Amino acid sequence: MRIGTAVLLAGAAVASVGVARLHQEAKHQRERVDIALTRNQLDWLEKVFTDPGVAAKWAPADMKAEEYMGLMSANYLLCTLSLRDRLGLVSKHQLRLYASMIMGKETARRYWEMFGDLRAQEAEGDPEAERLYDALARAADEAGRAERENQPAAA
Repeated sequence: MRIGTAVLLAGAAVASVGVARLHQEAKHQRERVDIALTRNQLDWLEKVFTDPGVAAKWAPADMKAEEYMGLMSANYLLCTLSLRDRLGLVSKHQLRLYASMIMGKETARRYWEMFGDLRAQEAEGDPEAERLYDALARAADEAGRAERENQPAAA
């Protein structure tokens, strides 16, 4: 191999390592921003579901603050799961399991009935968010179906 060719190949290798490093750094920066934004959202949600005065200001007009507080506590869990999923800390199996555990609670299903369509709109066009939405919607449907099947028949 000629020296000129060897120098070009070495330069190309160094450049590809540099590009890979820049790509990795950009990914980490996006993750840091995502974490910071989610932390802000979780802090706000915590205020809403722990302070009746704040909840009363943000609750829909036809809803009592206490009910809204419960719904926002469910939203808090969903946002936490969403962050863990976006960071790659949840396997497909775990996502289904956690979604099922959350939607096993009536409060979470009430949240989903009221705000699930908004969640669908937020997820549109984002494959990761759509995967989370699909898992949550499926879990909500399954939990709702199981609850209906376990109710005693009306006389």
